[in-house]
Amino acid sequence: MITDLGGFHFAQASDPQRISLYLASRGWFPQEDQGGTLWVSHDESYEAFVPRHRQMRGYLSYIRQLLKTLSAAEGRSETQISLEISISDADVQYVHTDPDADPGTTPIDEGVKAFESLRQWVLAGAVSESADQPRLVQPARKPTKALEFMRTVRLGPTFEGSYILTVYIPVPPRIGQTEIEIDHPQIRLLSQPFERRVSLKLMEATREAVWAADDIIQRREGIDAFTRRAEKGVNANLCEAISGFTSREGGEARIDFSWALSRPVEPTEPISLNRDQVVVLREAAQEMRAAAPEDDVTVVGAVVRLHREGALGAGEISIAGIIEGGMNDRLRRVWLDLTEDDYSLATRAHESGATVSVTGSLVRRGNRYLLQNPSGFIVRPEVP
Repeated sequence: MITDLGGFHFAQASDPQRISLYLASRGWFPQEDQGGTLWVSHDESYEAFVPRHRQMRGYLSYIRQLLKTLSAAEGRSETQISLEISISDADVQYVHTDPDADPGTTPIDEGVKAFESLRQWVLAGAVSESADQPRLVQPARKPTKALEFMRTVRLGPTFEGSYILTVYIPVPPRIGQTEIEIDHPQIRLLSQPFERRVSLKLMEATREAVWAADDIIQRREGIDAFTRRAEKGVNANLCEAISGFTSREGGEARIDFSWALSRPVEPTEPISLNRDQVVVLREAAQEMRAAAPEDDVTVVGAVVRLHREGALGAGEISIAGIIEGGMNDRLRRVWLDLTEDDYSLATRAHESGATVSVTGSLVRRGNRYLLQNPSGFIVRPEVP
């Protein structure tokens, strides 16, 4: 855990650009000075010197003095100010989990699930923002723009308490005053960089998913409470990710949103999850997957079962494998029907233990996965 000024946030807060961004957002104004910039508070009661670069002699001493000055000027702790400076150029989401463990710890299985859910959650927002149309189940092949975005996202340090996970989404700053302010929500949104739009989509979709769960709990609505919110980014992938922030036994969670000072927005309320909402989110995700196939899915694995009525003709097979390009390498069993020729290929692959692959639309029926409209069935060559 990083809990002091000598750790992660102090290292981030020591960056001159982040410090300057923070001071400018607080109304301080700069004056050129030898070796750096002298910043003066809006009421001219305080001055703070920011060195030009980290290599300057005595740099850390200047930074520590600056934090003391800001603490006196704002009446807040140096730790709080250091934290805000460190995230001034990024949108940060804090996911408060609720593990049944000592403070600052979490059971390893729950921790792994929470981190994987965090990744799925961010990716769900990126795919929704980059997709050409809303879907109840996002495609296995993710848009290139979403995958490129995911390479820029960073995990921050965890915090004590309810075991808090942090995710950093760097947001490009405005360039001068070139942006035109237009009083139309959709135009203002489209003028934002993709990174900020993903953050906003995560907040909107998560809040809508929780409201949908409330509609089912309080008003006894059906799955339509979720499906009608698809255009807001609500889908099975998002609901699975959100419910993964809590334990299977039924915990609670809270998500806080912090916005980059490089593109300031009004503070937003955190989103809280209770046990009942989590249960509904999990069930809704299953129903959405059952109702809507996951298109263009490629299954890779081994043929583990063969069945057909006679010696010739089409038949049914079962593959134990993974989804190529999927979120994880979780092994699942997938059933599908093949033509006579492809069934013969599958039979030989089963006898030799070869790896096969096939593409189609994946549907969940109860506990069984079915691959509809299969095509491109091949036996993959052995890798030397």
